[in-house]
This record gives sequence, structure tokens and C-alpha cells, in this order.
Amino acid sequence: MDEDGEKRYGVVDWISNLPDSLKFEILLNLPTKEVSLLSLTYFASGYENLVEDLVVVIDAPRLEYLSLRAHRIASFELNNLASLVKADIDMVYDHPKTHVIQNVLRGISSVKDLIISSSTLEVIYNYSRCETLPLFRNLSSLRVEFDNYKWEMLLIFLESCPNLKSLVMGSTSTWGPKKEGSSIIYGPQCLLTSLEYVEIERPLKGEAMEMKLVGYLLENSTILKKLNLRLDKSIKKEEYVVLKEELLTIPRLSTSCQVVVSDDPH
Repeated sequence: MDEDGEKRYGVVDWISNLPDSLKFEILLNLPTKEVSLLSLTYFASGYENLVEDLVVVIDAPRLEYLSLRAHRIASFELNNLASLVKADIDMVYDHPKTHVIQNVLRGISSVKDLIISSSTLEVIYNYSRCETLPLFRNLSSLRVEFDNYKWEMLLIFLESCPNLKSLVMGSTSTWGPKKEGSSIIYGPQCLLTSLEYVEIERPLKGEAMEMKLVGYLLENSTILKKLNLRLDKSIKKEEYVVLKEELLTIPRLSTSCQVVVSDDPH
């Protein structure tokens, strides 16, 4: 009983016990002003049970963090995400519809800190071959999780990031072999005029494509301050010394750039 003599009933939180998919549907159907949504993680993985006519709409003007795993959703609409600070995007589309990719890219184009998977990078690259990428003017920090040599596709995306300061090239697994004759780098090289910090997490072995990547970054970054590299621990001592010296003596456009070469900690 409360002070007025009326029985006080316990408050039951039915919403928290619902499946995530149903909670997400409830949020989507609430008026925007009722949601006050700041952080959202949406996960839809696997190729089975693809619903071709399913459209997931995210309309959240106060959203600051978005983690999107879209492996089996036919269509996404991202609206009113001007407050977005950080996004982690993992998209897989075998035959993407142009308007779907366009909507996702425009939806996150105001983000400041972005993480993308290797598959997302491939989607972006394929889209760029037929359409113009939106500018990511606010993007200052980018991390790309690579699982192979698709890093060459990254150069196309970097052209749409005019104010990027930090780039980290992560590695989800051992990068696969590069097929001969499939290089994407062509024509005039693009100057990276805002990039200040770069880290390549994958331990280097001195392979041709690795050296090409390091050379490209050093020779085209006008104000680069630091490049962090790691050497594979399997390299023989004599080869290690030669490779390290070769990396440290690659010509660099930025006279203040420091190249740091360390051992693989794993």
C-alpha cells in the first residue's frame, strides 16, 4: 500500500524480454521524438532466408553510434543521421542495387569516425565504378578491416575523404594471395593532403604488393607525420635487416614523416 492506501503494483518491463528483432520493429514504428535513440546495433548475418522485399529504415536524428551488419537484408534506408559520430559498417551484397548502396553511403556521409570491413570496401569500390561517391567531409578517422589484398580499392574511397587524418589498416586474418594482373592502381596517383597518421597492422614480409602500398602512402601523403609498420616474426634475421632498411629509405613526400618499424608482437 502507498500513503494514500492504494495498492502499488510492480512495474513489469515486458519490452526487455522481447526478441531483438521485435524490439527493433517497435522502435522503427515509434515517432522519432519518442525514440531519443543515441546508439544502435543491427545485426543480420548469413545468406539464408533473404527477404527480397524487406526494407529496414533507420530514421534517428540524434543517433551518434551505428553498428550495421547487413548480410541478408535486401534494402536499407538511412535517414536524418546528421549527428552520427561513429559507424561500424559490414555489408555483403553479391548483386547490390545501386540505390541501396547510394542510400547507405549518403546516410553515413557525415560520420567522423568510420570502421568498414573488406567486403564493405568492395561494395563501395564496385559502386564507384558506375556512380560518384558522396564526399565524407567530416571523416577524420578511418579503420579498414582487411582479409586480403583489397587495400587497392581503398585508394578510390580515400579520394572522397578530403579531411581524413588517421588511417588504420587492420587485418581480420592472413591476407590471401594477390592474383597477377588484377592491380587496381592506375593513372595519376592521388595526393593525400590531410593524412597525418597511418598504421598497417598486418605484419609485412616484404612482398611486392606490400612494398607498393607503403611506397604509395609515403610518396603521396603531403603532411604525413607518422607511419607505423610491423615485420613478420618469421623473417630470417638477415632478411629482417635488409627489409627494415628498405622500408626506412623509401622516399617520402612529407619531410617531417617518421616511419616506425617494429616486430610483430604475436
